[in-house]
Amino acid sequence: MNTFLFTSLWLSIDLIYSHLFFDSFFPKRSHSFQRLLLFPLFVIVGTILLIFSPSTITPVVTILLFSLANRFLHTTSKVHLIFFSIIVYSIGCTIDNLVFTSFLAFSGWHYTTLQSSFPSYIFLSIFSHGLPLLFCFALNRLRKRKHIETSNWNWYFIPVALSFVCIIMEFYLNSCFRYEQIESVPLSVCAAFITMVNIASLLLVSWVERTSHLREESLFLHAQIKAQSEGIEALSLSNTTQRKLTHDFRAHLEMLDSLLENQSFQEAADYITRLRAEQTERILLVNTHNSAMDAILNQKALIAKKHDIDVQFAVNDLSPLLIDAVDLTVIISNLMDNAIEACEKLPIHERQIHVKALLEDAFFFSIRNRSEPVQVCDNMVITTKPNTLLHGYGLQNVRSTLNKYDSYFGIDYQNGWFLAYAEIQNTPLS
Repeated sequence: MNTFLFTSLWLSIDLIYSHLFFDSFFPKRSHSFQRLLLFPLFVIVGTILLIFSPSTITPVVTILLFSLANRFLHTTSKVHLIFFSIIVYSIGCTIDNLVFTSFLAFSGWHYTTLQSSFPSYIFLSIFSHGLPLLFCFALNRLRKRKHIETSNWNWYFIPVALSFVCIIMEFYLNSCFRYEQIESVPLSVCAAFITMVNIASLLLVSWVERTSHLREESLFLHAQIKAQSEGIEALSLSNTTQRKLTHDFRAHLEMLDSLLENQSFQEAADYITRLRAEQTERILLVNTHNSAMDAILNQKALIAKKHDIDVQFAVNDLSPLLIDAVDLTVIISNLMDNAIEACEKLPIHERQIHVKALLEDAFFFSIRNRSEPVQVCDNMVITTKPNTLLHGYGLQNVRSTLNKYDSYFGIDYQNGWFLAYAEIQNTPLS
């Protein structure tokens, strides 16, 4: 009974710090609080597995438990689940070994003596499981406070490889210690070195990632400036066209007035027909009867046309739309920018964007565009490409804006088409 209780206690602490560790790098799934109700089940099942499994496969069982538990709580790929479970298990394993070997080195006790001293053994066990918990908590607070986001997962292959090596070395040295092939003092020195290498590799990669994060922020700002420049250019082109038509409007009115005064009705009708045929360049590519929506959609459509992208609209009367114009700009501009950017990477004949903006009981908005293959997992885009931060900010802004309206937002990818859609209640913010 004592074995079951203590094993479940240690496993509970391990699962908690593994959750803190994953929370430092990956976003939580929706309804993650309800999923925490499965925690007792994981503890019970995991405890049974650890008790009845051979000690040689304990690392594998623990790593799988970390992976499964955090699979329910965080959005990430299966590969990252395994890799980061290896890292967090290695951190716990190396710290645990460091605590026990250091105590044996300073006390001069043999390991069997320590096991027979129940209070000392329990105190060291609590301490050895508490230190990884403190480390993961500090790492979590550090990354959250500095708003560090993982933008290049390739960096983490280094600590994964080192963690795997550290686990093997720890088990080899412990085996040598059990067979009295190594003394406790050199064993504690080796344990300290392995622990420092393991933790230092993770912190070093995190620091490098922070530097890369700042660089990508700079790239993102340049991309924003470019988008704004294109927007200004599109508005300037629209204004030039408007001025040109306004300049010609008086002349057309005078011609029509002259024809009607002379009762040349057929000639006036023919003149109007010719004007319509010659009017190949329209000021508004789409008209929703909502000034904010018209400005956003037409501006982005002009930018898309400049990049040889075929844009098609399906809209209805949006004049009763009550959603804040600033929020509409954030939502639609970011989604349109993402769609345009995705189309630019394709051959010209494949560049297509379909936009829907329909107002019934609620406001439904969707953008469907041709795109290179992307992986969508739990309503998030999962990618291992570099500079993913540049794509992340737009969707983050969209999600945070939509959250104010308690609306639904979804993304999907099928057969070469990427779809982003949202349904918003047509109510102003109180």
